[in-house]
Amino acid sequence: MNYIIAKSASEALEALIGGGGRALLIAGGSDVMVDIQAGKLNPETLVDVTAAEDMKGIRIEDGQLVIGGAVTLTEIARSPIVKEHFPSLAKGAGSVGSLQIRNSATLTGNVVTAQPAADAAMAVAPLDPRFVVLSAEGERQVPMGEMYAGFGRSSLDPAKEVVKEVRIPLPAADEKASFVRLELRKSLSLPMLNVAAMAKVSGGVVQWARITMGPVGVGPTRALEAESWLAGKPLTAENMAEAGRLALKNAKPRSNPLRGSKEYREHALPILVRRALESIAKQSSLLEA
Repeated sequence: MNYIIAKSASEALEALIGGGGRALLIAGGSDVMVDIQAGKLNPETLVDVTAAEDMKGIRIEDGQLVIGGAVTLTEIARSPIVKEHFPSLAKGAGSVGSLQIRNSATLTGNVVTAQPAADAAMAVAPLDPRFVVLSAEGERQVPMGEMYAGFGRSSLDPAKEVVKEVRIPLPAADEKASFVRLELRKSLSLPMLNVAAMAKVSGGVVQWARITMGPVGVGPTRALEAESWLAGKPLTAENMAEAGRLALKNAKPRSNPLRGSKEYREHALPILVRRALESIAKQSSLLEA
């Protein structure tokens, strides 16, 4: 097997294209290497982007939080910049697997692997991120909702495209976000359920809300019924509970022998949605912390 260490995103793209469909990008490799060992993947070339300078670092630029495509989850979880602007993203990144996994795995990888309940992907989903993707056709920005082609399937071609960075608009003073997770004790596996939310709350009234849930569909699933119902209403305890119940209209949980039955998830999901909204209410000084 060939192993190429790319020094930039464009160099990584060139190596992928030169691989003729048999080259694969690798950063943390926490999923790729497992799949190679299991025989699910058989690339001739691995293109390592951990040394790509333009895929490193976390910074503020043009009113956006910019996270390099090769930035690890540990870097995100510990970043003062992320903690200041999006503590929910720091929490979600810090919830993935073990410290050893977070030290190598990336936010980009957590999204591109397309697991419906990946914690970092869930935490970033309601923040309106854009993924800067390089391909032979040039550079484009892909919204979160277009990153998933199906269950466990990314819309990106890993043999032809590179995610250079993730761009997230900085929140206004009245915009808050949250992330909550239901886990099986202290298991390192995917959660039983997780929910993330972001809302603009002015004068105690919800102007808009984005609520994402998993694993209840393909990727982080939007609770569109709850979002629409909440708009224009005060963020009261009763309204948050009702939004939780309405979230079930967009959720299609399945039974899993390790992480709970469909019925249990349907019972627990409204509670998690309510808790995610309660966190936003607390940050907006509408509830006692």
